[in-house]
Amino acid sequence: MRALRCILLPALLWAPGARAGDVVANPYAPTHARAVLDFSHGPVRSSSVDSGVRFEQLDAHRLEHDPTWPERQPVALPAGWVQQGDVVVPRAIAEGGSYGSPTLTDPPGATLGKIEGPAAADLCMFPELTPPGVLTGSFNRGSEYPRRGTIYMNYTGGMLINGGENSAENQSTLAKTGATYPVYGGGEAKAVAVAQAVQVDYESMAMRVVYLERPPKRLPYVMIMMGGHYTDTSSGPAGGVAPGADCEDSGLRNVCYAFVNGAGVTSQSNVASQELGHTMGLGHTYGKDRVMAFGYDTNSTIDMGFGDECTTVLIASGQAGYCSGLNKCHCGGDGKQQHDLRTLNMVYAPPGPDMVPPTIAITTPEDGASFAADETITVQVDPWDDFGGYGWELAVSQGDVVLGEVVDYQISQQFDLKGLPPGTYTLTARIQDQDDHITEHAISITIEGAPGPDSESGEDSAGSETDTPTTSDTNDTSDTIDASSGASESEAASSSGDTDPGMDTGEDGCSCRTTTPAPTLALLGMLGLLGLRRRTRGS
Repeated sequence: MRALRCILLPALLWAPGARAGDVVANPYAPTHARAVLDFSHGPVRSSSVDSGVRFEQLDAHRLEHDPTWPERQPVALPAGWVQQGDVVVPRAIAEGGSYGSPTLTDPPGATLGKIEGPAAADLCMFPELTPPGVLTGSFNRGSEYPRRGTIYMNYTGGMLINGGENSAENQSTLAKTGATYPVYGGGEAKAVAVAQAVQVDYESMAMRVVYLERPPKRLPYVMIMMGGHYTDTSSGPAGGVAPGADCEDSGLRNVCYAFVNGAGVTSQSNVASQELGHTMGLGHTYGKDRVMAFGYDTNSTIDMGFGDECTTVLIASGQAGYCSGLNKCHCGGDGKQQHDLRTLNMVYAPPGPDMVPPTIAITTPEDGASFAADETITVQVDPWDDFGGYGWELAVSQGDVVLGEVVDYQISQQFDLKGLPPGTYTLTARIQDQDDHITEHAISITIEGAPGPDSESGEDSAGSETDTPTTSDTNDTSDTIDASSGASESEAASSSGDTDPGMDTGEDGCSCRTTTPAPTLALLGMLGLLGLRRRTRGS
């Protein structure tokens, strides 16, 4: 069996000039930027992010043996990022810094989305040892604990875009812009078997694994690109790679990679589960039976799992940092031991059905409001669900024609509408949870002035207001979105996100707080974890 151990690129590490203890803005935290729909040039459309290859066509791309990868021109990581084994982090983090600080405050209006929930006292075995700023109990809407979640195993490849982390728009910190990520070469049967093995790894969480169809854009999900080679990304040699250790799993739309094709099923699933674990807040540990063990121990045929006891973290020069604050929460001591399942079960709800649909309301403007033709219209929404992990969007339509829609990727709960010509329009806010309950709320607005000859009167939708939960596993396939909405997440590394201390290499204050429509989702399993209570709605 081929060993898929991560190999370090020493040249990327420990550059002179960076200072240990630097505080950097969390690159995964939402910027709370308003989503924008600008109709100045007509309806707002965007291209699909899918590759055009269907899952059932995988056998046509099968590789009978590992290809000899040609030498390719190396592509540098984004400025300010370095690689540590199979994890890529900001340089300041690699040199002992931390994410966030009480001095890095939310931008104006960011508190709109905050909601209270469980904090260290509710979630930790050792709350008295948990550093200040870790697990504060203040959440952005959609990111609350406990959550439900979705893993999308992308076997069909596609065009990726460098910059930020947004699985719905194929944006990845590690992507090579303009290059097409290849289709998985292991064939359909092996792909299914690997996905089933990953499902087993996450069986103690309300986490479903899907692969036949991509989740809708409005739904937060983590995406792992299966197959390919490290030269298909901007990373160095590795068996897989992930964008940092997201200590409190605030980045709901991360993208990671497992460079697997010809390896066995257990080896592929071990690699995939580790890279996914990094995006959820886990670092490397020792332990030959642990999926988070550095090197994966892929010379063994064992199908590894997440550790259910406190295990010593890997502390070695040139290897990824760890979340000492969370480790103190779960294992006590000096933070140098990690409990995989306590860390994951802190975030994700136990298995079982979700019986409560989400709700959403357009709170501004009022139904029937009128605006001048050149006025920017700010739409404010109030989303809620009994579990975190939900997402929402706003659509603008006239009659039966949808003119544009945009997902609130930055969870600001606000949208700006520009350039609407005179006429009457329906604004529909739509929310979806991880059990595919979909709820809508619609109002009408009027743009004053004489309507153009092609404008619909909108009388059928004028004055309509609905708040009807709809449970469905068939989602609309419209891909209408403002181009800027998918790009704002890439600005997070240079913006002040949530006020979170973060991942370090052993210092207190590790708290990397970070931050979709398609046909039927193929469930491999709705799995869960023990012990977390369902939260009630906050104010």
